[in-house]
Parts: sequence; C-alpha cells; structure tokens
Amino acid sequence: MTLVAHALPDGAKVQEYAGFWLRVVASLLDSVVVFILQLVCGGILIASGGLLGGLDSADGTVAMVTWLFTTVLGLAYYVIFTGSCGQTLGKMALRIKVIRKDGGDLGYGGATLRETIGKFVSGIILGIGYLMVAFDERKQGLHDKIAGSYVVKL
Repeated sequence: MTLVAHALPDGAKVQEYAGFWLRVVASLLDSVVVFILQLVCGGILIASGGLLGGLDSADGTVAMVTWLFTTVLGLAYYVIFTGSCGQTLGKMALRIKVIRKDGGDLGYGGATLRETIGKFVSGIILGIGYLMVAFDERKQGLHDKIAGSYVVKL
C-alpha cells in the first residue's frame, strides 16, 4: 500500500489525502447536523407563518417557502464552513480539511463552486463523481476536480 500525499508549497509539510470512507463518515455527520438545523429552523418558519397569517398553508405557500429556506440553509452550511476554514463540523470531527491544489485555503468562491455546481454534477451522474474518490490517485471526486481542491488529513 502506498502513501498518497500532497506536498505543500513551502515543502515543510506533507499531508496525506483523505480517503473515501473517511469522507463518507464526515458527510454522514454533516448530514445529521444539517438535518437538525433544517428541522429546527423549518419548524420555526412554519410556526411563524401560521402566527403571522401572511402565509396560507392551504395553497402550499408555507411548504414552498420552508423548502426553499431549508435548501438555502443547507447549501449555506457547506459553503460557509468550507469557505471560511476548509472544514465542516463533520470534517472537523474527523480531522480532515479541504484545500486548494497549491495548499492554500479554498475560500468562498472555490467553496461555492465545489459545494454547488461540483456536487450537483457529481450526484447527477448517478453518484459516480463521488465514487471517483475511491479510485482516484489523489482521492479527488469530480467536485474536487471541478473546484481544484483536495481533501487532506490533518
């Protein structure tokens, strides 16, 4: 078994790429966090819609507004955490991080590309973009290749 690593620009530190199963567990942890966040915030929105009387549940407006809000909330979770520090809560727990190919922080632009368009494309092709992580030499999924990123162990 060979060690797959990424040399940072200063050459001082070599980091090992995070593999498929480690990333799956981090993703599952993030899914739980996002689900709870969406459940709580969606519940508050539904309750406030009924209290304010401005949203009519009979025509589906409350459901549509709640769906839109919780979808944006989920995307914001991934983009904000990945853009600000390269780690979602799941990645923090497993000590892995998303970085640019040159070893720098991904930033909000790269995180937005990776977490929205990149992951959409990875998923729409029957999840093959995600499965690429298991077989790629640098452990990159299609979304990583699109954004020019790696996921490394800390």
